[in-house]
Amino acid sequence: MSSCASFAQEDFSSPEDSLEYNVFKETVPLWRMEKNLKFSPFDVFSAVSALGADYETKMKPGLHFQYGAAFIPSFMQFLVGGDEEQFNWMNGYKIRFESRYFVFNREELYMSGEVAFRHLIISDDIRVGMEGDPDGNNFAFFMNEEALIHRFNTHFNIKMGFQKVLGESMIMDVFAGLSFRRTNVLTNTEFPEGGIPQVTWNRFNWDLSDGYKFGYATPIVGIRLGYHWPAKGDI
Repeated sequence: MSSCASFAQEDFSSPEDSLEYNVFKETVPLWRMEKNLKFSPFDVFSAVSALGADYETKMKPGLHFQYGAAFIPSFMQFLVGGDEEQFNWMNGYKIRFESRYFVFNREELYMSGEVAFRHLIISDDIRVGMEGDPDGNNFAFFMNEEALIHRFNTHFNIKMGFQKVLGESMIMDVFAGLSFRRTNVLTNTEFPEGGIPQVTWNRFNWDLSDGYKFGYATPIVGIRLGYHWPAKGDI
């Protein structure tokens, strides 16, 4: 965020990219700003399907901000169902913010930094071992308890992309990059006294143990399509 602030204070020397368009120097109503509304087909067809959109605003020449939000409905998840490896239900949401820098000679190219957060609320049947031996390996009997599990994911993404206005009102955005992710799990359930929850397998082999934390890095690629609105007036 500090890099975004310092970038926003810089001046551009290019005559055609003058500071006539700079929302940091004056109050500009949203309807006058250059903006894009975009939808990602990858959000719908991903492993955890979501319904959402991204809203991009041009803040000054070379700098855009993009805001995104999505809802994760249970009825769209293949991880939900009646099989043993599926959850009872799973809902959630995702929010993200991205700073985009168009600093290359080719004006359609950009690099960006993005912060995203996803919260999944999962209902699953957890097997609980009762009256176990001192080592916790052998149990007299087992009980199934419905548990409510919160799975938090924080993403820090570095991306490069290509964004182009097609015609007068359509826009295409293609990008690739690297995502650094952190997962935290909170099980909001009180199990029977003396009971020891057992490992629950699911189709992604997610570890849903209370207090579980895990970090990793993964490549990302995506495409967004949507609508473009040019700036209204000289700003």
